[in-house]
Formats: sequence, C-alpha cells, structure tokens
Amino acid sequence: MKTFRYLLLLALLILSPCISMAQSNGVASDGAVIEQSPYVFPTYDQLPDWTKLIYTKESYETFRSSSTLELVRIKYTSDGLKVVGFIYKPKMTEGKKLPLIIFNRGGVGEEAKIGNSNFHNIYEMYRYASEGFVVIASQYRGIDGGEGKDEMGGSDLNDVMNLVPLAKSLGYVDTNRMFIWGASRGAQMALQAVKQGLPVKAAVVVGAPTDWNIALSQSPSLIRFVKDMWPDFESRKEEHIKSRSAALWADQINVPLLILQGGADARFATPQILAFAQKLDALGKIYELVVYAKDDHPVSLNREDRLRKTIDWFKNPRTIPVSRVIGRTIADQGVGAAAKHYRELKESQPDKYDFSEGELNNLGYELLGAGRVKEAVEIFKLNVVAYPASPNVYDSLGEAYGVAGERELAVKNYKKSLELNPQSTSAVEALRRLDQK
Repeated sequence: MKTFRYLLLLALLILSPCISMAQSNGVASDGAVIEQSPYVFPTYDQLPDWTKLIYTKESYETFRSSSTLELVRIKYTSDGLKVVGFIYKPKMTEGKKLPLIIFNRGGVGEEAKIGNSNFHNIYEMYRYASEGFVVIASQYRGIDGGEGKDEMGGSDLNDVMNLVPLAKSLGYVDTNRMFIWGASRGAQMALQAVKQGLPVKAAVVVGAPTDWNIALSQSPSLIRFVKDMWPDFESRKEEHIKSRSAALWADQINVPLLILQGGADARFATPQILAFAQKLDALGKIYELVVYAKDDHPVSLNREDRLRKTIDWFKNPRTIPVSRVIGRTIADQGVGAAAKHYRELKESQPDKYDFSEGELNNLGYELLGAGRVKEAVEIFKLNVVAYPASPNVYDSLGEAYGVAGERELAVKNYKKSLELNPQSTSAVEALRRLDQK
C-alpha cells in the first residue's frame, strides 16, 4: 500500500508541471496557431482557364513547387473558436522581418472558400508573397471545417482582428509594416477592421459594398441573402447596416485607401462607391479611386493592373498632408492649437503624415494670400523650428513679417536665409527693398 502511494505521489510530482500547463493553456489565446500543414496545389489540368493564359505547364510547376515560397493551411483561435486560415510566406524566415498583407477574400459559404475551386485567391496571395510580403488570410468562422457561424462582418470580424496577434507570434513579421486588402465582403470587412483600429499602414479594397441602405434598396434579392447571414435580422437590421456601411463612418477611415472598382459591377453599382469617395474627399482623407470601364465586380478583366497598383500602394504607402489637418485645426480652434497639434502629430505619428517642409510653407502662403497675416507668421515660425537649416523657411518668414509691417524681423530672417544660401537672389532683392523703406 505504501509503495502504491509512493508511486502515485511520484507520478503526480512528475506530471504536475504538465497538468498546470494544460490548465493555464486550456483555452488558447486569440490568434494562436494550433494546427498547420502544407497546402496541396491542384494539377495544371485542374486549373481554371484564365490561369492557363498566365502559366504554361512548365512555369506552373515552378510556381507550384516553389523553392522559395510556401503556402501553409492553418487553424487558429478566434473568440475561443477554431478557425481555418492560410499563411503564404518565404520558406526561409530566420532573421527576417517582413511586411504583412492581411488578405480578406470575398464571397460567403463553402463555395467561396480559399482553395482550388477559387484559385484566384491563391494566385493573388502568391503574387503578393513573391513581392516580399507575408500574406495571412482567414476563411472566416464556420467555413472549411472551422467552428462558429459566418456573419459577413459581424462577430466574424474578430477572425480578421485576431490575425494581428497571430502575426506577432510568428516572429518574422514586421508589425510596423502591416497592410490590409479585401474584395467584396472582404473589402467591407477590411474597412470595418480599419475603423476598429487595426494597426495597418494602408488599405486596398476591390468591389466594396460601402452603403447597405443603397445596396438593399437597389437589389431586393440581397435582402434574402443577408437575412441568412446577419443575426436577428428583423430586429437588428439598422444596427447591421450601420456597422457594415463605411459611407456612414467615413470619418473613421484613417489610413491611405486605394479603391478599385469595376465600372460594370452588377453587384454593388459604381455610383455607391463614387458617393463614398466624395465623402472621403470632403473629409480630407488620403485615397485614390480607380474605376475600370466595363469591368466586373472582382475587376477580373484588369486583374494584373489592379495587382500592380495594389503592390505599389503597399510598397509606397501615401501619407496624409499635415497641412490639411493643421488647416482644419486653425479653422476650428485657432493657430495656437494648430501649432500644438502639429507637434503632437509629429511626435506620435511621424510615418502617417507628410511633415515635409513644403507642407507648412504652402499652408503659410495660403493664409497670407487670404489676408490672415498673423496666422501665416505663426505657421512660418513653426516651419523654421522644424527646418532650421533651410534657407527657404527664413525667406518665407521674412516675407510674412514684411507684409505684417515688422521690418526688423523681416530683415533678420532674410539675412539668415542669405547666410544659409549666399546665392539667394530673392533674399538679396527683398533686403534691397526693405533698405529703401
């Protein structure tokens, strides 16, 4: 009996670390990869016809059996559910920090899942991976063996948000260079994720539904469709529409956005996206809109061009002209608050805004031209602090002081400009005029 008790105690002591670990990790944290396996590509004969126009049998085999890239099918955790996803990445990642694209496919149901039957998703993920990006995609909950129910932008949005902790856990993703792409419902979810604060540098959307009020009124057949997707449709209809319609919260799209639209899109008509673009424009957001004439919902006729534009948008993310933001702050709160706002933005978000010398200089001249001389002087002074080695900022400040009747300060700044650039004819001419007064 003593021997049995001794052995039982010994077994418990040996197993106790394992037991405590199982208890502490009984529920995996969101974004944890719990399964992974290599993706099995289709044979060349199984490819869709459009792909065969791109690849010969020999070149496809090179793609399929890439020596540098691999596609991995994963299961990861999201809200306690096991959700299927994919990672397209280099085979060799040691010591690397690579930019990330979060890829949001379109469509709903099993027939829309990423796989051989929808090879365009795999092809496009490959194109991004071959340009040096890690690409991570979710099938969304309830699809391809995943748990839960797809709600097309409801709780399944967390399946996208949880790709960020997943990416951070990988070790080879540069979390300061994350981007998001989406098509159709995936475009909607990309915009929702941006609204929720997903830490991405830029976004690209294709065939985006941006106003479900318009979409449902123009296509009544969509009502039957969303009734199956959106929980408690009748009682929560307005809530669902608002949360999925970026046109109703365009002010919260705070990353550079590239919008790609088929002019003949029969699912979400182009006027809807044009109205959304007008709202972005009125809000001073950074965006570009490309409408492909006579092209369809996924812009399939111009696939290669939109891929090139997407890659360029992510490799060269546009920045927001800080003059737009500061100009609005001047209008709303005055130039003192604007100067403070400028310093705060430069400290907290240096990569998001364009802080180049010309930004404040142009704003100063806009104010000067509008007769708002004192405000112009303050903006030019701010530019002198930001670019003390630039002769141009002193020249501009000197001009503003001259208009304000501050002769001594004008002379002082023109002389500083000439000191930094002895070849400046404008400073010489300005000083000559001031000496005559």
